[in-house]
Amino acid sequence: MKQTNECGEWSVDGSLVALPADGPRGKARFLDGFFRPAPEAISPLLVFVHGMGSNFYRSALKKAFLDVAPAMGVSILSFNNRGAERGTEDERFETCLLDLDAVMSFARRHGYRQIVLIGHSTGCQKATFWQAKRQRREVKGVVLLAPTDDQATVQRDLGRRFEQKVAWAREQVALGKGDRLVAGLYERFTAARFLSVADPRRTEASLFRYAGPLTHFRRVRCPVLAIFGEKEEFAAIPPAQMLGILRRKTRSVDYDDWLIPATGHSFKGCEQELALVVCDWIREITS
Repeated sequence: MKQTNECGEWSVDGSLVALPADGPRGKARFLDGFFRPAPEAISPLLVFVHGMGSNFYRSALKKAFLDVAPAMGVSILSFNNRGAERGTEDERFETCLLDLDAVMSFARRHGYRQIVLIGHSTGCQKATFWQAKRQRREVKGVVLLAPTDDQATVQRDLGRRFEQKVAWAREQVALGKGDRLVAGLYERFTAARFLSVADPRRTEASLFRYAGPLTHFRRVRCPVLAIFGEKEEFAAIPPAQMLGILRRKTRSVDYDDWLIPATGHSFKGCEQELALVVCDWIREITS
């Protein structure tokens, strides 16, 4: 139950969890998270996949979903992926497969047979990539909250410096210095990590590159709900245009989208309404 005292503090009932996840070269690790089961014995599980530099609890958006989901008969797990906080700096994008494998193992252990992945920002790339690669039948839907184009956004922000920074990063990687930091970006990136979002030949950069084929997105056949704020800050093209491209290219059995007026990347001011709409959509596709 949500609790807010007179000082404005916020809390909800639930359990702090640590998910064992495999790692490259057999190096396992734990991913921290917060789990709130719905009161119903049988319910779908919503899995919140956060974006760059975030974590399982930060933001009013996550708190809204933690508030709303169980009350609507939807269990929720919000967890740290390997890109949490400073992990973004040198994260290898493809390890998101191992992160979400760990989540699915958790879901099985707790008896969940209907899973919905909700990605926010870079979480959209991770949720889409995982389902495109794994094609798991228990995933009944994918929700994309602000699936922006990293490559186009970085190019927009850097302008004439973009090609120079990409060339420098490639040189550092070739010299075995891929851990050197790239200056002047919206996040702290090593040269290797920067190429992951800036080089359109890389998986992460191509996932929601709207000028490209959107190959991985087209492999997601379960129901998809894509949502943008009309004032999206990380938009190289208008959000309505991005939604239109997704609508044309999807092969989902049930695709829908929503452009929310007067809000941006964090959906500030409409978090509760958004959580209610998404959880209602989840109940529809899992009923």
